[in-house]
Amino acid sequence: MDRAQEVSITRLVLPGDTNGFGSLFGGVALSLMDEVAAILATRVARGPVVTAHIDSVDFRAPIWEGEAVIVSARLLKVGRTSLRIAVDTVGEALETGERRHSTTAEFVFVAIDQDGRPRPVPPSDATPAG
Repeated sequence: MDRAQEVSITRLVLPGDTNGFGSLFGGVALSLMDEVAAILATRVARGPVVTAHIDSVDFRAPIWEGEAVIVSARLLKVGRTSLRIAVDTVGEALETGERRHSTTAEFVFVAIDQDGRPRPVPPSDATPAG
């Protein structure tokens, strides 16, 4: 896939990121997912975007304190003013290399102009038609 169609980050899960059970807070996971998706949406839209919608979020497995959280976003569709992005979160036990798929969701962003109104997403050969 074209580099312009995906973004990935890796972070260490620290104590301040966890709940009382020692696993990554769902809200922290969602924040990371939104951040990575926003980077991709901004890159493709070539300007400011806002999160308009998050499809159902499924938390499938915990990510524990001390593990890495890997958040990956990939472009699914580009509309006239909107972008749909799939985001997956994986937990990695760094000492063993074991990885577990943790969370998945789809985000919709709208490109906005300086007045906060929707604006067209510029056409690009690197974006899926939609």
